[in-house]
Amino acid sequence: MFRLFRIYSIGIEKGGVCGGLGWWGSLDSLERRPSSGRSSHDSCAAAAYETFLEVNNIVGFTTESNEVMGRLVEETEEVECIPIVGMTGLGKTTLARKVWSDSQITAKFSKIIWVSVGQSNELKNSFFVILKSSTEPNQELHCTGENELAKVIANFVTEQDRCLIVLDGVWASELVDRSKNVLPVNKKGHRILITTRRRDVAASCASKKPYHLKFLNGEESFRLLEKGVFNNEKCQNDRLVELGKSIASKCGGLPLALVVVAKALKGNQTVNDWERIENNFWQYVVKENETTSCWKIVEASYESLSSEMKACFLYCLAFPKGYDIPFQTLIRLWMAEGLIESSPINFSSSKDKAENYLMEFENLDLVIVSREITGSIKRVKCNEIFYEFYKMEVTKESVFQELRLTPDFPSINDPDTSRRLHIESCDLPDFISRISSAEHVRSFLCFSSEDLDQQTNLSSHVDIQLIRKAFPLLRVLKIESINIPSLKNLNLLFHLRYISISGNFKELPAFFSKFWSLQSIIINTSQPTLNIKANIWNMSKLTHLKTNKPSKLPLPSTQKGKGSSSLLQTLSKISPETCNKDVLGQASNSLKKLSIQGKLEECIKTNSDRFSTFEGFQTLEKFECLENLKMISDVPCHTNAFQFPKALFRFLLKLKKLTLSKTMFDWKDATKLGQLECLEVLKLKTDAFTGKSWNPEKGDFRKLQVLWIHSNDLHTWEASGSHFPKLRVLVLECPKLESVPAELSQFQQ
Repeated sequence: MFRLFRIYSIGIEKGGVCGGLGWWGSLDSLERRPSSGRSSHDSCAAAAYETFLEVNNIVGFTTESNEVMGRLVEETEEVECIPIVGMTGLGKTTLARKVWSDSQITAKFSKIIWVSVGQSNELKNSFFVILKSSTEPNQELHCTGENELAKVIANFVTEQDRCLIVLDGVWASELVDRSKNVLPVNKKGHRILITTRRRDVAASCASKKPYHLKFLNGEESFRLLEKGVFNNEKCQNDRLVELGKSIASKCGGLPLALVVVAKALKGNQTVNDWERIENNFWQYVVKENETTSCWKIVEASYESLSSEMKACFLYCLAFPKGYDIPFQTLIRLWMAEGLIESSPINFSSSKDKAENYLMEFENLDLVIVSREITGSIKRVKCNEIFYEFYKMEVTKESVFQELRLTPDFPSINDPDTSRRLHIESCDLPDFISRISSAEHVRSFLCFSSEDLDQQTNLSSHVDIQLIRKAFPLLRVLKIESINIPSLKNLNLLFHLRYISISGNFKELPAFFSKFWSLQSIIINTSQPTLNIKANIWNMSKLTHLKTNKPSKLPLPSTQKGKGSSSLLQTLSKISPETCNKDVLGQASNSLKKLSIQGKLEECIKTNSDRFSTFEGFQTLEKFECLENLKMISDVPCHTNAFQFPKALFRFLLKLKKLTLSKTMFDWKDATKLGQLECLEVLKLKTDAFTGKSWNPEKGDFRKLQVLWIHSNDLHTWEASGSHFPKLRVLVLECPKLESVPAELSQFQQ
């Protein structure tokens, strides 16, 4: 059935200006259909809050607008898409308005159409707006759906028109693609300018590199705050200037936060008022359900997540503000907490899901992700700008309870709010002294916000027996920067899935074998070695064993479990003397990361045929999953019998990272590492190889991106870009090296 539409008004004529919400108001006269979840109006209102910046003098957008306009007016005939991308409140809409109302743009484009898209991403509504701006007043049109609308729009964008469509607040790339296809390929240089908070949308839509909107610097932040408070006048009170700069710094360079707090300061211009606002900053910037605060637009990013993703994101806030969370730590905690799938057999699937979640959080600027040169995620940090806001969500959703030692110390007896506890290490001793039994507690996390390098404070001791008695059903125990005298008092925590502790430990007791649910063990000890007494090979869910000092592994059991392989994926660090074929053979089918440290020379030797007499290396042909191998010798290996094992490059076909130190192999053997087809990172630390010259062969090292060489006797290195075609980072610590190969010098750091 055909549907009749009468177009009652022309959209934006040349040089015209119209607000985003105005468009949605006029759309209501045509057709509005309710959408699931958040309404289109709320989403567009979020965009409108950004335009609140427009009532103030714009600060810091001159360069930005010139760059965007330069890309819009480029003399290219193809249809181009230019995305402006940035987190909520940076002023994407404000910048887009500044650009599209500029005389240079209005002179260049005969039709300029503004569409406020919003989170609903409704294609038909967006097409209606474009159609209104393309047709004559009171014109009747017969359309059956989106495809008919698209055809009508294409017909009205005539051969004589050069059209600019601004899509404000885009959440998905499909709408941009469809809008781009609407514009006729008539070599007139049509343009689509979009604003989006999602980096993935910007990247997929961009004809060239997206324009990333930056945060304001300290000077720009205070200038915008000052203009908002004093109506473009300078502040004459030195104390207010001092407080204003402090308040501006808390806004993290986010223009919207500055505008909102400026409004609060404007009505309270005494020193006492400003001190109060500085001390209660977040109460003024983020007020729930108040349209002039940052709450609505910040909430939009969070509400776009699924329930499982929300739980995973809020769990990140258990870590202190500014804390760089190792990716491997985070994923294993998510698994132990039951936030994502925790099957040890299908760990890769869990890791992929975690990576997808973090990429989504990054797209929405909820977290800052740091990556290896190879692109893999290394660390994660919560975005500090709205950290306190999301901490309110943590409390509301009872994700965990943060404990503070105050006169009115909070109770931990409510099962709904106290299933997970988080406390700073400085408060832990006093907390334990007054602790009461709480069997409902499943997680106990202890961090130091002051000591973020996670070093152990051996001067502070805690009797962990009290924790065991208070929380007998504990699943997650993570205590950092504090010393645990003994592990023996953990013997009844049968439900543990994750444990990370530090202390002066000599051994991992045998009773750990009874912890059938344990997935991850992280032990930091001040002893030179750690003796593993527990039969880790029979622990069916254990995938991660990490110690800061070399550990001595037990032989596989001769009774129950004999002949079955473990599911361990990480063994780091282990001493070489315990790496016999029985031990390594147990983990050969699943192991992805292996780190060996100790006196390698005494344990790894080769016979005249260059095959290792160390029987542990005879199992390397079974290591089909190994991706990361470290071999660290505590003392330099000087014997001629210690040669490069052929097994390293014959069998480790999936190896991506290799680190060697003090092994003192001959440089001629280094070339053979190029046969490792998947090798991306090669770190040859202190005297990993010895000799005066290295001459690699062409055709090898095809995927190597990072090369680190520390050699005290390397004089000449005959290499070129053809030897390392994918190299991106080169670190050289070679005091005797005569020169760096010219083609590789550009990668040196």
